[in-house]
Amino acid sequence: MITNGVPITKICDFTELSPRDVYRKIDFIHDRVIDFTARREADFKRVQWEKVGRRFASDSQTLHLNWPNKRTRAQIAVQHLCTAHANSGYIMAAHLQLDPAVELPDIEARMVAAGDFSLPRAFRDQARLWSETEFKGYLDKMTYNVAIHPDEAPEVDLGLQLPHSGALVRQDVMQMAHAFQVRQFLGKGSERFVFVLDADPGLAMSFISAFAGWIRKERADVIVVEFDKKKSNDQRNMLMNEGRKQLEDDSNVPRRIFDDFHPGTKDEIKDILVESMLEDMPLTAPFEWPYHTKSEPHRCMRILTDRESMAPDRRARLMRLATLRSVDTYFHKIRSNLRLAERPSHTPSANGRAWHRHYLYNPDTMVKIVDIYRFTHNWMGGGSTKETPAMGLGLARGKVDAKDLFS
Repeated sequence: MITNGVPITKICDFTELSPRDVYRKIDFIHDRVIDFTARREADFKRVQWEKVGRRFASDSQTLHLNWPNKRTRAQIAVQHLCTAHANSGYIMAAHLQLDPAVELPDIEARMVAAGDFSLPRAFRDQARLWSETEFKGYLDKMTYNVAIHPDEAPEVDLGLQLPHSGALVRQDVMQMAHAFQVRQFLGKGSERFVFVLDADPGLAMSFISAFAGWIRKERADVIVVEFDKKKSNDQRNMLMNEGRKQLEDDSNVPRRIFDDFHPGTKDEIKDILVESMLEDMPLTAPFEWPYHTKSEPHRCMRILTDRESMAPDRRARLMRLATLRSVDTYFHKIRSNLRLAERPSHTPSANGRAWHRHYLYNPDTMVKIVDIYRFTHNWMGGGSTKETPAMGLGLARGKVDAKDLFS
């Protein structure tokens, strides 16, 4: 129920458990998930990357916490950063912009004792986390003049509002730690890897810093991708048709014939066409993909590690393969299957305020549920899943059942 959109209140109703017992169950499941994952992911060094694929996609999505402040209610935006293996869909690393193990007053006291507030943030002793003063200032600014009257407040089960703990992690610190963990998972082999990144500020520099040695040896390429995420479904379909018409014109192959080609032949044709387009373009210049796709309309990419020695056919192939589809598919599943990940809704009666009665109040619970969902995606799959991402990487021979997790 946790990973299939059932809110905590309904889980209590269906199972006839108290909220405290449900949270204890979540703690138990999370402990088993962390133990199982740590043991199995130690086998990353055995993965044959040349066989399963050497391309990864990294992006972040925004999740929200309800953070009550007396009569003021606010939603705290939390970044969820993931890196997915492009071929299998395995989520290599996933981090939330939260540290649930610390308390804001403790961080504030440490920063005051160390004199951090008189220093630039990069030189602080506690530079990793937001201080209590900074967080309260952010909260007050966000909730200025939007206090909700008790009669107007939405119905919220106060019994589920657990004591608040945890702190927000600086986004640039989270990105850097994420990149270094991905590098650790890939071991010390000699394979060449491709990292396709969203254009989030700081993300590309984090990966370039983490893989600097590999980039110098031409073992890693970093590509930044942007596309129009605000198009409606009808607009996406229209652009996709325009892209297919453009491909038909460029290749001089009628669409009905092109559709019957083998996928490898289709890719070769696209690579040849794109290679000719890239001939007169300077290195690291942005390139707009001419053949629009429904999932990524108006896709524009830039190879940050472009160099004179890169073969033209490889440059064209990288442009074709520069997609965030694998990680965005996972984000879509999270939005669909976790009630805590739904987008905030705005209603006229709320005067523009956003609030969701099923959002979580405790950062620790959010971290645990997101970890549990990553495990079910990687190792268990759904009822119709024939091959889990872990099977695709060669980390598992079959789907992991609940009895395998709890035995």
